[in-house]
Amino acid sequence: MTATASSTLNQQIVEKRHYWIEGLRVFLGLLLIYKGYYFVEHLALIYNYIDDTMPISAFMVSHYVVFAHLAGGIMIIFGMLTRIAVFAQMPIVILGAIYYTGQGSTFFGPTAELEYSLLIFVLLIVFFFYGSGKCSVDHYILRKKREEDQ
Repeated sequence: MTATASSTLNQQIVEKRHYWIEGLRVFLGLLLIYKGYYFVEHLALIYNYIDDTMPISAFMVSHYVVFAHLAGGIMIIFGMLTRIAVFAQMPIVILGAIYYTGQGSTFFGPTAELEYSLLIFVLLIVFFFYGSGKCSVDHYILRKKREEDQ
């Protein structure tokens, strides 16, 4: 590979890097929707677990978790109010996933819940700072607003 071909490839990668980040955002949204669906399917177990470990209403906590995962996942996929959707996920991942799955669990053990939670948390931090990106509803709306202002 020549130096010009290498620099051309590097330039193309740099110009198109937002597509990788957009794909990662969609992946994060799909993971959250999957986990929200899992919680809907196992709602009775979650009620019992919350009743045993938390002094607050299991109904409120479980419905907040399910709604935040399902609605937040959809918002993250489409890039609608991404930072708000990500912010709503953070308490769930910090308190619920890392704290509860981390008890008695080891890294790379038989279940990967702790690693999964850490991956989700890192991605949430990335998109809290990065935002929704170029291929998103937010970017489309802001671009339309700028065009109308000019």
